[in-house]
Amino acid sequence: MISMKEIGRICGVAESTVSKALRGHAGIKLATRERIQEVARQYGYQPNAMVECMQTGKSRSIGIACNNFQCQFSGAIMDGIHQALHEYGYDSYVISWDRLVKDGVDLLSRFSRRRVDGLLLLPMGEPPTPSHIAQLHSFHNPVVLIDQVWGSCDFDYVGTDNRAAMAALVGELFERGYRKIGAVLFSRVSSGEERRAGFLDAMFSRSLPVDGRFLCEVTNSRYGNYEQIRNLLKMPDRPEALVCFNDYLANDALNVAYDLGIRVPEELAITGFGNLPLCEKLRPQLTTADQQAETIGCTAARLLLERITGGETGPRKEIRLPAQPVLRGSTGSRTVSLLHKPETAGERKNILRASC
Repeated sequence: MISMKEIGRICGVAESTVSKALRGHAGIKLATRERIQEVARQYGYQPNAMVECMQTGKSRSIGIACNNFQCQFSGAIMDGIHQALHEYGYDSYVISWDRLVKDGVDLLSRFSRRRVDGLLLLPMGEPPTPSHIAQLHSFHNPVVLIDQVWGSCDFDYVGTDNRAAMAALVGELFERGYRKIGAVLFSRVSSGEERRAGFLDAMFSRSLPVDGRFLCEVTNSRYGNYEQIRNLLKMPDRPEALVCFNDYLANDALNVAYDLGIRVPEELAITGFGNLPLCEKLRPQLTTADQQAETIGCTAARLLLERITGGETGPRKEIRLPAQPVLRGSTGSRTVSLLHKPETAGERKNILRASC
């Protein structure tokens, strides 16, 4: 690869002149600058990122702390992030937050050594400790949290309007005639707290009873929840409908219902949250709320890059994207599902005629 010194030799100028010309310095004559830039393009010159970082104080890279690389939600967020990074000409350095926390690694030193210009923090399996938060406060470049917040903090945030979205899902169930509604909750994280509040908002506003037995609080948002959901659905007086913290838990609920011989949606309606690709692969297909995960990632990255480049200089920003219900086969009309299963075609016709 050609160097600035070699470009200078070809153009008959000093290396310092080449450096200034490639950075668009106004003190270089237009003809000289264009000649240098043409030679650089012709020979495929690429600037030394480390030298550029020392000269400008910017590495043109950001750090991303991720948790679960197999999660479809995190994957869609990462797609959105890298779409924005590509637009701005930035690179990324990704670490596995939870794995490094478990191993006692100094997380921010990983980012600091690479002089990243800012941080994006995706949802973590375990909320950060006070010492981790203190480390983040000591990081002098911008930080944007994605999907989860940790109490009262000073960092920018981009996520979902979880409370309103969960309330809307319960409202859809209510419109279909369901009254005994339960929930599979994961309240250890802020998004879970917000969805729980949205569930209660919708129930109270419609004067629906909230039965504590129908609230299943799990300890993991993805794994090892089968037995807890099974205990809920084995109850003689079980819920008619179940809203779940996310699509993975809704998948567990569908599996439990299948194993217990409970028909969905005829005997039990189930909703998820997220609108992950798996929703359309399940049978029945899963009703859920569309979090727009890719848009969340793109929005968070653009906010961070605007902070880095000086386009956004105001106080802390909190951006909550709407999540609209996506209605599929796992929720049907409760009015119809209360009818007994027809034994003959004639009975089926009579039932349909009576329900119209």
